[in-house]
Amino acid sequence: MAAFCDKYRGRSRAENFVMREGIRYIGLTMKWLVTAKEKSESTQRYVDWLSRENVEGHLFLPENEVPPTASTWAALLLTGGGDVEPSLYNEPKRPETDDVSPARDAMELKLIERFLKAKKPIFGVCRGQQILNVALGGKLLQHLPPEVLTNHKGSQDVVHSIRWIPETAMGEKLGQALDVNSAHHQAINPQAIGAGLVACAWSVDGVIEAVEGSVHGSPLRAVQWHPERMQPREHPASLGLLQYWVALSSSKKRT
Repeated sequence: MAAFCDKYRGRSRAENFVMREGIRYIGLTMKWLVTAKEKSESTQRYVDWLSRENVEGHLFLPENEVPPTASTWAALLLTGGGDVEPSLYNEPKRPETDDVSPARDAMELKLIERFLKAKKPIFGVCRGQQILNVALGGKLLQHLPPEVLTNHKGSQDVVHSIRWIPETAMGEKLGQALDVNSAHHQAINPQAIGAGLVACAWSVDGVIEAVEGSVHGSPLRAVQWHPERMQPREHPASLGLLQYWVALSSSKKRT
C-alpha cells in the first residue's frame, strides 16, 4: 500500500494539477479528483472501481495544497472515512463520535467550494455524502439509535435493502429494489438536509441512503453505501451507479 501511495502522491500536488503533456484525454477517459485518508488501505478500491469505466483517479490528501481551480478535473469524489467534526454543523461532540480529522474536513470543504465554483460534478460515498451535506448547511445524526445501528454497522459490511424515490434523477436511472452494503454509525439528519439536496433513496428503517441536487450548476450525487467494495462487481448499486456517474461527468446535459 505504501508503494501505491507513493506512486500517486506526486500527481496530487497542486503544482501538478494540469493535464500531462503529450497525453490526450478522450471519450470516457477522464480524471477524477479522489479525496483520500493518508495510508488508507481502502484507497486502492476506489481507484480500481473507477478504472472499470476508464476513469483515472488522482488522490488528494489532507497534506496537499488545495488547488485554486477545479478546471483540470472532470469530477470530485468524496470518499469514506472517519466522522465529520460536529462543530461544523453547530453541535457538541458526542462520545460515540471518533476518528475526526480537522485537516481532512478543511481540505474537503475547500475542494467542494472549488468544484461548485467550476460547476463540476461532485460525488460522495459514505462519509463523502455526509461532508457534502454539512458543506451545504445540513446536519448529521452523530450516532444512530441502537435498533437502527444494527442494520447499518457490524464487524463486517451489513447488507440491507433500500428504496428509491421514483421522481428523482438517480431514482429514474437506478430505481429498482436493491440490497446494498453498509458500514456506518452516522447519517444525514432528515430534518436538516443541506441546501440544494434532496433525499432520493431511503433504507426501510428511515436512514437517508442517497442524495442528489444541483448547486450553481454543479451536479451533486452521493450514496451512503460503499459501491467500490460491493460484490458481485456487476451489482447495479456498484457498476450501474458508476456508469451513471461517469456519464453525468462527461455529458454537457447533466441530469
